Amino acid sequence: MLYGIFSDIHSNLAAFEAVLESMRAFPLERRICLGDLVGYGTDVNECVELAKENTDVCLIGNHDSVALRWESNLAFNPYAKRAIEWTQEHLSESSQNYMKTLHYMHEENDICFVHASPVSPAEWIYITDLEDALDAFDHFSTHYCFVGHTHSPVIVAMHDEEIPKIVEENSYTRLPGERLLVNVGSVGQPRDRDPRACWCLFDSEKGSVELIRVPYDIHLTQERMRAAGSPAFLIDRLEVGR
Repeated sequence: MLYGIFSDIHSNLAAFEAVLESMRAFPLERRICLGDLVGYGTDVNECVELAKENTDVCLIGNHDSVALRWESNLAFNPYAKRAIEWTQEHLSESSQNYMKTLHYMHEENDICFVHASPVSPAEWIYITDLEDALDAFDHFSTHYCFVGHTHSPVIVAMHDEEIPKIVEENSYTRLPGERLLVNVGSVGQPRDRDPRACWCLFDSEKGSVELIRVPYDIHLTQERMRAAGSPAFLIDRLEVGR
């Protein structure tokens, strides 16, 4: 089965539309969103609606949870806090109702999907190094686990009980005895110094994953954010992917 997997849209409609257009070049059978539909950007309800229309499974992320006031924003930095407060003011009832239906984790066909980490899906744990990855491998039994949250795409492979290794390439095919942990990066807020949107093409029959980068109209998103009074830091960072 051919999957299109993406995460961390963060109310960036131009980036989301570009990713969906990129996906149309492939005969995808399943489209999976790993959460954080909102936060940072200003195309709040448009992105929620587009996710509702274009995903087979959509999970909840930490920004979504805070936007719904299910938890506080105390853990957010000042910029994220200001953005999520703006989001709360502009989130429609329809968007809220849809987001309230989203789950923290999903498993199907020997695949685990979660926004942050399988260690504790509702605690928003970051997987930022091999030690974190090793801990994550201990908490899923499937051959594949797809995550987002850090906004930095990476493929990590672990053979049997050996130390996990980072795959240097943007594509990889699972070897016998291996399990894969794949961070699919971010649609609307890349943080790996590459400002292009990112999504993951996964072929479950071949066991292959590919991280695909998609250019989008960054200046359009920036113009919308300026018009809404977003902090300059959040606007400027989009051009450098940090």
